[in-house]
Amino acid sequence: MSFLERISTDAQRPRVEGAGAQYVALLDRCLIDGLISVSEGAQLAEVATELGLTRDAVDEIHRDYFVELERRAWADGILTEDERATLRDVGALLGLDDEAVAAAVDDVDPVAGTGQAASAIELSPGDLVVLTGEMLRERSEWEADLRERGFVPQPSVTKKVKLVVAADPDSLSGKAKKARDYGIPIVGEEWLATIVFPKQHEEVR
Repeated sequence: MSFLERISTDAQRPRVEGAGAQYVALLDRCLIDGLISVSEGAQLAEVATELGLTRDAVDEIHRDYFVELERRAWADGILTEDERATLRDVGALLGLDDEAVAAAVDDVDPVAGTGQAASAIELSPGDLVVLTGEMLRERSEWEADLRERGFVPQPSVTKKVKLVVAADPDSLSGKAKKARDYGIPIVGEEWLATIVFPKQHEEVR
């Protein structure tokens, strides 16, 4: 069952001020690796209910979010195959209709966005990163690569950690639970390989 089906068509609570922005912030974190895991979907549905968002309101937020993502993809006037794939995948995850997604990947510039951010996380030198779970590569190898680029591998999750990389993003481990409690993004090993080290670790893809 899609997480969208868990969101009520009728408001269960009064709508919280700034609810849309709060929901988008969580959506950003969930989509950081281009996926919405089972646990992330459950969290989105729960937060939507807590914020007083109905299914119609969430659908509208998703449409605006997608339009902004589309605008950013077209910012240089060219849509690459990777960007097309990302738009298709995100559109499907957000429950958008096929026609809207198809229009976004046509060879024409989209209309201007609404300003709802569709940002991806950017790691900077000095950022703290936690690895958890049994990964395809040895953890020591990942940690060496991270240190080489100025990132700081950490053994445990604290509020200062920027990112948690999990062998299983749906993990119920203590580290993953604490990361969710702190609002720290959790991504899979593949994200680390393709985004941080795109040319070095093809075997992880």
